[in-house]
Amino acid sequence: MRRALLDDVHRIVDHLAETLGRSVMLDDPDLALLAGSRHFGDEDPYRVSVVLARGAGPEAVEWFRRFDLATADGPVRVPGHEALGLRPRLCYPVRCNGVHLGALWLMDDGRPLDEDLVRDACLRLGRILAERGHTGVLDEPLVDALLVQLVRGVDPDHVLDLLRAERFVDAGRRYEVTVAHPALTDGRTRLTDLAHRAARAERVVDHRVIAVEEFPVLVGAVRRSTPPADPPEGPVALGTSDVGEVEDLRELFVQAALAAFAAHHLRAGGSTRWSDLGPLAAFLRAAAVPVRTPALARFEELLDADRAGTAGATVAAYLRHAGDTTATATELVVHRTTLRYRLEQVESRTGLDLADGRDRAAVQLALLARDVRVSGVAPFLRGEH
Repeated sequence: MRRALLDDVHRIVDHLAETLGRSVMLDDPDLALLAGSRHFGDEDPYRVSVVLARGAGPEAVEWFRRFDLATADGPVRVPGHEALGLRPRLCYPVRCNGVHLGALWLMDDGRPLDEDLVRDACLRLGRILAERGHTGVLDEPLVDALLVQLVRGVDPDHVLDLLRAERFVDAGRRYEVTVAHPALTDGRTRLTDLAHRAARAERVVDHRVIAVEEFPVLVGAVRRSTPPADPPEGPVALGTSDVGEVEDLRELFVQAALAAFAAHHLRAGGSTRWSDLGPLAAFLRAAAVPVRTPALARFEELLDADRAGTAGATVAAYLRHAGDTTATATELVVHRTTLRYRLEQVESRTGLDLADGRDRAAVQLALLARDVRVSGVAPFLRGEH
């Protein structure tokens, strides 16, 4: 329903612009962009920046607030502002039953306007915006579904428009993504806890916890000036992205998911930030393509043939305990003789020497890369989503 309503908004704005032969923009009451027509050669630097940022910056908002747009009875002429790159424009209030719902902007180039046409567009837009508003302040299932679509790269421009209509996306907001490794059974609960901690620390101003493939994902609108929130206590495996724009949500998800893999496999839990991975970040990005040295290729073949997963689990535990056979046997609940037999079978079938530090490092990275390749994040690395 909301998508259909927003489609109607775009059609009205586009039709008015084509009829008048000038650029038209529709803002919500907070001057966040809801819809914009194509340019007609009358665009100014401010309009271009608004289209790119999807809303007015704080200096422009302060300038527009001077003209009492919300209480005006009719069109308001707003003079140009050279420092803002803003030429003169006309603002028509959009209302329904006296409630201020938005502002319709037209470039003021001195040509006469068909006032009846503009007022009719404002009336129709007011009814549509009012109808949209009656469905609730925030449709949480819709926002969650839209965020998943944005991560997957499905119709991003339209999805962003819908998220702005839901007021989850605003101009000037920055976003951060945290992903829980799938092995963390209570990942969604841990992310919710993390979001609450961040909110108390005034880092997160809005957030949603969603699911992308098998990953629990926290999408937070953040204040960059505050430090990251402390991770939840107890065993966790979380990865956190850099801070970026909402348009970068897909990339931020990839960063966070790969950081979560590093936290799970290389640090046995904890919380890892993408920015702290250093050269490992490049390796993880390339993990969708296996490393094909002869010994590692044979190791991959062995893992593929081992349906029970015994070989991989044995080697992973052995590496996790830095070659300590007693600790490894205890974790696997097997006798040390059984453990040694398993390790010897891996070495004889692959040519790897698990007592050699270089081979052990290569195998550990190969196991990590394999886990990434068989996970839900792999299609994002290969550009398939």
